[in-house]
Amino acid sequence: MIRPIRQASAVTAIILTSLFGGCGGQGSSPTAPSSAAGPAASAGIVISGTLRSGSSQLSDSTGASLSGITVTVVGTSITATVDGANHFTLGGVPAGDVQLRFSGAGVESTITLPQLQAAQTVTVIVNVTGSTASVEAEQRSGAAAQELEGRVESLPPTTAAGAVTVAGRTVLTNASTTFVQGSAAKTFGDLQIGMRVHVTGTPSGGGLLAAEIRIQNTNTWVPVEVNGVIDSLVSGPVFQFKVGSRLVKGDDLTEWFGSGSSLALLVNGSRVEVKGQQRDGYIYAERIHISSRADDGGKDDKNKDGKDDKGGEQDSSASVKGTLTAVGGAKPTLTLTVAGTTVTTTAATTVKRRGDVQTLDQLKLGQTLHVVGTRQSGGELVARLIEIDDDETGGEFEIEGAAGGVKGTCPALTFGVNGFDVATNGTTTFEGGTCASLRSGDKIKVTGTKQSSGAVLATRVRRQ
Repeated sequence: MIRPIRQASAVTAIILTSLFGGCGGQGSSPTAPSSAAGPAASAGIVISGTLRSGSSQLSDSTGASLSGITVTVVGTSITATVDGANHFTLGGVPAGDVQLRFSGAGVESTITLPQLQAAQTVTVIVNVTGSTASVEAEQRSGAAAQELEGRVESLPPTTAAGAVTVAGRTVLTNASTTFVQGSAAKTFGDLQIGMRVHVTGTPSGGGLLAAEIRIQNTNTWVPVEVNGVIDSLVSGPVFQFKVGSRLVKGDDLTEWFGSGSSLALLVNGSRVEVKGQQRDGYIYAERIHISSRADDGGKDDKNKDGKDDKGGEQDSSASVKGTLTAVGGAKPTLTLTVAGTTVTTTAATTVKRRGDVQTLDQLKLGQTLHVVGTRQSGGELVARLIEIDDDETGGEFEIEGAAGGVKGTCPALTFGVNGFDVATNGTTTFEGGTCASLRSGDKIKVTGTKQSSGAVLATRVRRQ
């Protein structure tokens, strides 16, 4: 999570006109919060954000509309409604640990923004998957310093020497920039596409000059889904096109689903569904489905009975959501029972909790899971993605991520990990470092039990 900007002075908050792709300046202004008018609003923190549909979106997308969802600052009357461009703005937000509740349109979830400081401007990108919201990227701006958190999307030679793209923004480095991971010193050369990093620095032109880049999550496999209308098509064995501002590339290994989907039928103006991986400055398309064709009057590939109108096979993607009631087998091939459906995992199955990649070890009985995969002839699912939506109260709980907002005196600490509130006590075991040495930004693995409040009581904290 973002740590506070250490600035002693306070300044008037300003709304940044362009922080991430799609966060502003898109021809539609964010909906004004009900408490954003008057002097009191201008004196507080401004939080603006963009919602993205799906668990694997990065800094930009043309996904489904999430308008109508209400965003509330917990414990206050400050609220806003997400507009047709999936934007929201909250004004007059008090300093301190702030919780945002997202509700409506089947969503009921809370995220935490720890240690907000007076006169900051905060911009977030929030992923919405099923009923759950999670922070994908966050930026804070104060008097002179800024903080940015997100995934590495581009590196040299795609970017200039010493520059890196994080969550859609250019981050510059120089000889004074420090690179760290936990307590270990790193270098620019240790950065990889897909890593999650925390940047502290100062504005420089249209970018951010980094004083420190802290590596938070070394997972570099970042699945991406993009839906939208294509343009700038360049055909060939190695092809490319754009969906909005995102560049998509493919080759002879790209799979096509539905008889109305093939490279020969790909034209500008067609609407496509792309599933792929984040690469250096572009998305590599693993699977493409042409959902409507510009050269066929925008006709969808499926008719009223749900079959492909060309008589071909459809993508057999399916999903199930419910309680995990049984676990068998050996990793990576597990056999799960979720809401009565048999689910099989493979080495390619991705497990996520609130947008961060976890491992199969984090799957526990009693959890509420959202599984997306391929339906087999016998009705079972082979899982591509498993989202842990909720954990059973009193059940065993594991989470990996960066510690944020570490407070308290050992052994009684509190901090956040990927939106979860974690507490330690005298029975908590610390590995890879002492309780007193734990710092915000450290990459950790927490094992504990889920409390009725939603918080986690840690039995073990392991530094990674």
